[in-house]
Amino acid sequence: MVSNETLAKIAAYGGVVVASTGVLLHLKLQSRVKDSEFHKEAMKILRNHRPSVSLLGEPIKSGNVDLGNTTANVCDATHAQLEVPVKGPKNKGTLFFCAKRVDPEQKWNVYRMELGLKNDPNRRLLIKNDPPETIKKNT
Repeated sequence: MVSNETLAKIAAYGGVVVASTGVLLHLKLQSRVKDSEFHKEAMKILRNHRPSVSLLGEPIKSGNVDLGNTTANVCDATHAQLEVPVKGPKNKGTLFFCAKRVDPEQKWNVYRMELGLKNDPNRRLLIKNDPPETIKKNT
């Protein structure tokens, strides 16, 4: 028969393994989002948008996307919609953007972007607003 102390140690080690696996999986998913073409393009547009840079300051950094919020953060093979926490030395906020492509072999087109600031949650700065139907399939 196994003692309660041994069972407690096994449970503790098992808990550490499960928690570590969860953290590693979360970090890998966040890395995949940040390495995605649409995320990189959106951050590039934000960093080149003078009014946004003046509000946030430089450098502008992106935070972790709430992957559990499947209403705000959606991505499939041809459409992506994300809310990305961003911060600079002057301010913090959320970058809201939508990207689309006609088929999975095509490049992503970030067609709408807005910046919401933490200190003014009732307003958003429109950064980009191109109609998504202007995206054409490469021939």
